[in-house]
Amino acid sequence: MIKKIFAGVMLALCTATGAGAATVRPMLLDEIIDTAAVAFHGTCIANRTEREAATNFIVTYTTFEVRDAIKGNVAGTHVIKQIGGTLDGGESGMIVHGVPRFVVGQEYVVFLAGVSSLGFSSPVGLTQGKFAVQEGATGKSIATGADFRELTARMPQSGLPATGPPVRQLRLEAFKEMARSQARLRE
Repeated sequence: MIKKIFAGVMLALCTATGAGAATVRPMLLDEIIDTAAVAFHGTCIANRTEREAATNFIVTYTTFEVRDAIKGNVAGTHVIKQIGGTLDGGESGMIVHGVPRFVVGQEYVVFLAGVSSLGFSSPVGLTQGKFAVQEGATGKSIATGADFRELTARMPQSGLPATGPPVRQLRLEAFKEMARSQARLRE
C-alpha cells in the first residue's frame, strides 16, 4: 500500500505543470537545522544511480566522506538514497525537479531529514538543506544568494549585524558553529 501511495505521489510530482514538479515552501535556517535528523560537513565521493529492484524506482545513492558531524550520529562515511537520477548505459532515467544532486569532489554542509520506510533521505527542504562549500582567498565559506541575516532572523545567537548590506557569505567554521548552537537549543 505504501509503495502504491509513494508511486502515485511521485507520478503526480513528475507530471505536474506550471511552476515546477515540486514546490517547497521557503524555510529559515533555524527550521532547517531543527528539522534535520543529521547534519554534517563532508565531501561527495561517489554517486551511483540504478533501478531499484524492490520498488522499480530509479534511485541515486550519494556517498559522503564526513569531515565534521554537526548534528546527530554520523559515521566516517554517510550514504543517502534519493529518488531519480540518470542511468548509465543509455537508459534515460528519471529527473525529479527539486531533488538536489551532488558533485563528486565538492564539499557540502548537508542537513538531512530522517530516513523513510523505503530508505530515502534527502536534504531538509530539498535544496534548502544543501550548502556548497567554496574556497576563497580568505579560506572556506558558505555562500548563498540569500541574505544570511534573513535566513537567521529567528536565531539571536547568529552574531550577524542587525543592519548594513546583505550578508551573502559566511566563513565555514562560523556557519557550522551557528548550526551547532541552534541544534543545542533544541536538545
